[in-house]
Amino acid sequence: MKKIIFTSALLLAILSSCMVGKEYARPGVKTPAAWMDQNAYIKTPDSVSRLKWFEIFNDPVLNSLIDTALQHNYDLANAALRIQQARANYGIAKAEMLPSIGYNGSAGISSEAPDDFSLMGTAAWEIDLWGKLRHEKRAAYSEILASEEGLKVVTVGLISDVCNYYFLMRDLDNRLRIAQRSVESRTKYFDLVNARFLGGDVSELDMLQADQQLQVAKATVNSVKRELNSAERSLNILLGQTPATVLRGIENVDQKVVDAIPAGLPSSLLEQRPDVKQAEYYLMAETDRIGVTQAMRLPSIRLTGFLGFASADLSSLLTSESFLNSAAAGITGPIFAFGANKRRVEIQQQEAEIAANNYLNTYLRALGEVESALVSVETYGAEYEARKKQAESASRWLMLSQERYTSGYTDYLEVLIAENTMLDSELQASATRAKQLSSYIYLYRALGGGW
Repeated sequence: MKKIIFTSALLLAILSSCMVGKEYARPGVKTPAAWMDQNAYIKTPDSVSRLKWFEIFNDPVLNSLIDTALQHNYDLANAALRIQQARANYGIAKAEMLPSIGYNGSAGISSEAPDDFSLMGTAAWEIDLWGKLRHEKRAAYSEILASEEGLKVVTVGLISDVCNYYFLMRDLDNRLRIAQRSVESRTKYFDLVNARFLGGDVSELDMLQADQQLQVAKATVNSVKRELNSAERSLNILLGQTPATVLRGIENVDQKVVDAIPAGLPSSLLEQRPDVKQAEYYLMAETDRIGVTQAMRLPSIRLTGFLGFASADLSSLLTSESFLNSAAAGITGPIFAFGANKRRVEIQQQEAEIAANNYLNTYLRALGEVESALVSVETYGAEYEARKKQAESASRWLMLSQERYTSGYTDYLEVLIAENTMLDSELQASATRAKQLSSYIYLYRALGGGW
């Protein structure tokens, strides 16, 4: 028994030493020591992976929508099926390393020759002398890991999109209320100006300008309704459901987020970002397949054998006299193929270079996305505060302008400008708040957070 174990181990060592191809090595990646934008979110080297998506926003309705999307989204379902396919391919690659066992039966009856009956069991095994099958097995396993990271990529994107559409929908809800309030206010003011026009106190120009402002507000209402319908339908698709009214939760203005999202170090993206990890696994697979193509240029050894029964008489087929067995070993290899095998290796080497470039590009893109997200979080926060103050000042300006116009101290142009400014500033403040909330999602997604 010890002799068998020793012989098997020696055989495996010999086979391993003959393995062609190269071992995988991660490409040299230049990682910055720190993020360029040193704001409040770079106050700790902690990892964002410790923070879960449901801890960012304390909105039960939003959390429920995300759960629905994770259960019913078809893109996510397809990504899960890709994992199953990758695992099946890995199973095929493993099976190729083992002997294949089959059977063969035949019967021949002829008036001009002796009858011939046979029933055989067959076996064949390719000795993986150069590592072709092992390289293919490792490549298939790397693709399993890549598909699992691909599922995470789709999951991250799905949750991000659900959040963004939700914040957009709540923004449009708010903008619709702003526009509707403007219609109500401008209708009352138009009735006042029109009555004064009919009484001869103001010119027709004032009445027409008031009516024009009213129609602008009405047009805005319908424009926002159209955008809201589109956003809601898009969110329904992400949820994997037919068009329906989507539940609402906390208003955007009342949403509370964590004080800071720990950004960690730039090097952490190599381990946190699923798209970066996926790109590396694909590179590992393509690197292993270089060994596959190199091994195809070398001789291959295949063992075959059969055992069974053969007889000219069916009644004596399964007797000891009819028993047959045979074993053989064959070697095959290319001699001259007009450079086809060499070109195959070159093509695969280029595929590995492409995969390496994709990996490096994915990492550079990840770094850029984090930097952009950090700036977005900081600037949208400051912009929203300015927009709120602008809207408050515009509201006060409109009230004073209307009082001055009613008292005859100014013309209607001042009221016209004030009305436009107030409506625009309120709409801008609402939209900026939605973008501010989405910037947190953008940052969390860019950091490869623990979705």
